[in-house]
Amino acid sequence: MESALQIQDYFISTNQLDEIHASLHAIQQHFLKELAYKQSLLEAKDLEISQLKTTLNKKDQLVEELRDRVITVEKNNEGNKQLNKKLISEIVRKQQDIEWYKRTYESRSLLGTLKQKLFKSI
Repeated sequence: MESALQIQDYFISTNQLDEIHASLHAIQQHFLKELAYKQSLLEAKDLEISQLKTTLNKKDQLVEELRDRVITVEKNNEGNKQLNKKLISEIVRKQQDIEWYKRTYESRSLLGTLKQKLFKSI
């Protein structure tokens, strides 16, 4: 009878070992699936990070280009301001010349104008 119990214990422990092995295999499969899922997530995040870095580099280049354009526009504006000031001063001088001619040739009499021309030429 004792040998029958030993055989029964052997079969029970073999069945238990098979169940443990099956459980461990199921756990291993679960971990492998989870590992594959997390690996795919990491790869997706790496791709997203590289795309964001590329976008950031493009943005930085665009910002630098826009800064250069702003500097160029500011220089042009300064040049235009100086040109405008020069033109305004020329306009003022021309207006003064026109006023002088008006005073000289329109306001004076013909005799006074001729007298001034004659004395200037002498």
